[in-house]
Amino acid sequence: MAVQAMKFVSMVGPVGAFDAFVLKHVLGSGIQLERSYQALKLKGLEPYIVENRYEAMIKRMRGLNDFMGAHVDEYTVSQIEELVLSRFDPDAVPGWLDGIGERLRTHRLNKERLQREILDREQTIRQIKPLEALSVDVEEMFHVSFMKFRFGRMPRVTYNRQKQNFEALDVIVFPAAEENDDIWLSYFTPAPLGPKIDSVFSALGFVRVRIPEAVHGTSVEAVSRLSAEVADLKQELQDEEAALDRWLQTERLPFQQMMNRLEYLSKANEIKSQCAHTRDVFHIVGWMPSDASKRLIDSTDLVEGIMIKSEDPVNIAHSTPPTILRNAAFFKPFESIVSMFGLPSHDEMDPTKFVTVTFILMFGFMFGDVGQGILIALLGGFLYWFRKSMLGGVMLYAGMSSTVFGFLYGSVFGNEEVLHAVWLSPIASAENINTLMFIAIGYGAFIVLLSMGFNMYNAIRTRDWGRLLFDRNGLAGLLFYGGILAIVLNTLRTGNLKLTGIILAVVIILPLLLMLLKEPLEHLVKRKRPLFPASKGMYFTEAGFELFETILGFISNTISFIRISAFAMNHAGFSLAVWTLYHMMNFSVGGVITLILGNLMIMVLEGMIVGIQCLRLEFYESFGRFYRGEGYPFHPLRIREDASPERH
Repeated sequence: MAVQAMKFVSMVGPVGAFDAFVLKHVLGSGIQLERSYQALKLKGLEPYIVENRYEAMIKRMRGLNDFMGAHVDEYTVSQIEELVLSRFDPDAVPGWLDGIGERLRTHRLNKERLQREILDREQTIRQIKPLEALSVDVEEMFHVSFMKFRFGRMPRVTYNRQKQNFEALDVIVFPAAEENDDIWLSYFTPAPLGPKIDSVFSALGFVRVRIPEAVHGTSVEAVSRLSAEVADLKQELQDEEAALDRWLQTERLPFQQMMNRLEYLSKANEIKSQCAHTRDVFHIVGWMPSDASKRLIDSTDLVEGIMIKSEDPVNIAHSTPPTILRNAAFFKPFESIVSMFGLPSHDEMDPTKFVTVTFILMFGFMFGDVGQGILIALLGGFLYWFRKSMLGGVMLYAGMSSTVFGFLYGSVFGNEEVLHAVWLSPIASAENINTLMFIAIGYGAFIVLLSMGFNMYNAIRTRDWGRLLFDRNGLAGLLFYGGILAIVLNTLRTGNLKLTGIILAVVIILPLLLMLLKEPLEHLVKRKRPLFPASKGMYFTEAGFELFETILGFISNTISFIRISAFAMNHAGFSLAVWTLYHMMNFSVGGVITLILGNLMIMVLEGMIVGIQCLRLEFYESFGRFYRGEGYPFHPLRIREDASPERH
């Protein structure tokens, strides 16, 4: 069920054809390689000892690629022959990369120089622009023999508060301009008093700005000249960028082709490290999806000297195939839940569809509310469609289920007065509570029976007849548990407990004996001797305790599902408490805030708890009976790391 069929593929060919064959046919085939030297037991077989000479070049090219903007493509066979296998001199590549690096370095240095000069001039303009009100030569202002001139800014509030006090000092202050919360000003003071006046103004928050010595003429003239220089420098910077763009347009294609060539050759070297060879032939082995293996065989039928063989996993003893899950888009988000427990192995059913249906039903049953369900579904849809989050997909379907059950319960944001319950209100009466509890226990019994059926199905697939017949989750357990359920249901229906000798023998005695004698019966079926271990007393003691644990497990696992009804009532109780608080506040603003915060708390905290309980019931009460999850993910060879294995 939804686990992709896999094939073990073996490829053999002449040693001299290895590189070309790998590049043209193996690299894009979707194979997950196995180490040939370990998988094959052939006389004279040796592993390839390779040194990847292309790795350092690729590392340099990836560093340069921030400017070059190249990308790795998936080539066709003809493109590989033309662009990858064409003759080239690897020893010339480092020098070629040095030239590219030097050109980019020159551009970077020129760009940094121009940006620095533009920044310096713009800073100077900002410094002298407030002096435009003073029509004097800036250079002369700073070279007065008997006076000290200072220019800078001060907080406007401080200036307005202290400007009358400046008259008591030997200083002349000229405000020049205002900017935000500061005022630009200049002051003159006799040279001998310069240090004293500077200390006073510094204490008042005056920040001195030093005018660059390169500034000549009046402030207006200097600003005009510097602005023209800034415009020229910006044009030079624009020309430098345009020159680089023209150079990149010329060099990008050769760079990309070389990058692709080296990536392919480097990947071929990685492949070679996992392969083996004899004196004359190479050996490549690995796992492939069955359809991909057929395409590979068809594409290499006419390749001279190459032989390819594919085998089913059942014939391969030294390796187990990886797992690829194939489910429709509706079920995809719930693959993440299955993967949390473990991927199914190749001979095990994929429980994704089972998890999808049961998780959705249980979440809605426990968290039934129209308003809260819609919000959860909207948030989940956003995360799923725009953030590509599988958790978002689970939330989307869980929210939709919550909405449906909300209509059944007649609950909108916890209010049960707006809608009429289509079915029942969880805590409206003792009868409703009993109904929910009976449904939860019945659902749990159904899930336990279904899980046993799945276990028997897996046992048939793996030809594990002992597990099928004598396991507590096999036919023996099904007879016992199913028989007890049938007796209980018949008693509830008729009011009379009917136990005959045949019923006791078939429902209780025979299944318990089969489970008690599971190990020797399995040995009998598999024709293994001895049937019993050496210490029979110890065996029967352990088997007896296991049998007692099995009986308790059947009871506890079934009753465990009563939590479904408990959380449904819990949700209704919390909602009732929130609305009670709202009514106690007489519909005030505080009541509205309480209502909003209460619903948010229910959605976040109880929603998380309900989700965890769903996982618990899936993993412990269901998966534990039929699912092992011992598979491992499929990692095919790819030239592009962002390529999905689905496309293979």
